[in-house]
Amino acid sequence: MAVLKKKTKKRGGSSYYGFPMTLTLVFTFLFVFALLWSLFISGPARVHDEQLAKAYVTIEKKVPGIQGLRQNIFDYVTYQGYTEDTLYWFDQKLDEITTRDIGTLDYEKAREIAQKEYGIEPSTVELTFGYNSPCYEVIGSDRMLLLDYDTFTRVYERQV
Repeated sequence: MAVLKKKTKKRGGSSYYGFPMTLTLVFTFLFVFALLWSLFISGPARVHDEQLAKAYVTIEKKVPGIQGLRQNIFDYVTYQGYTEDTLYWFDQKLDEITTRDIGTLDYEKAREIAQKEYGIEPSTVELTFGYNSPCYEVIGSDRMLLLDYDTFTRVYERQV
């Protein structure tokens, strides 16, 4: 039977196991860290990516030719996409919430209102879904502003 022998070296009366034991502890730490990383960080991210891909496939079956699908998270999860003539919004259950004619899309007006009325210099303007209606999401000047899609009134504003 092998017995772990303690190596000793006189340095103020203390003893140590040496480099092999230190190396073993380092590898053990790296293994445990990698295991925890895979379980608690990358694991949930992979699950989320799979759920998102399934949602996109389901929406693409409901609306053939839909493009630009993306997930929006504000008050709840929604999905937004478009075809050649229509904008679509879907809820978390992948049911259609609302549609708008693509000809009504006006990013420039949203930019102008954000600048003139709220003092925001827009860096991005995208579509999203607010509390109960489609919105323009304007981000700039360290602020986020949601403007109602139809009326261009403020739905929400906060610092980012």
